[in-house]
Amino acid sequence: MVRIILGGGALLAGVIISLRGGVILGGPIGLFGLGLLGDVLRPRPSGADAGKGHGSGSATPPSRGGMSVQEAREILGVDAGADAATIRAAHRRLMKKLHPDTGEGSAALARQVQEARDLLLAQLD
Repeated sequence: MVRIILGGGALLAGVIISLRGGVILGGPIGLFGLGLLGDVLRPRPSGADAGKGHGSGSATPPSRGGMSVQEAREILGVDAGADAATIRAAHRRLMKKLHPDTGEGSAALARQVQEARDLLLAQLD
């Protein structure tokens, strides 16, 4: 519900700002609003289609964001028997390299590494 309200507000603000001559500022704000609304309004797979695209018959279910445990292991570069300390060390190593503030990384890569770490640590519990 919050994404719908924020997305609609950002879209409306972007359109109004753009119409008043501030296309440079209004465009990104409007696109941000569309992105929020697109996440909410995009149809989710259900039933038999929900597991497709995450490996064939994989025993590990995908996470909320769609990443499987195997994908998380590949991202962090750890094996199936990795303990929490190994996962955290791999996460720290990658974040030093891929954090947006380093110049090499981006927010999207950092989020992916975070999601992989969270998924693998949740699997251990």
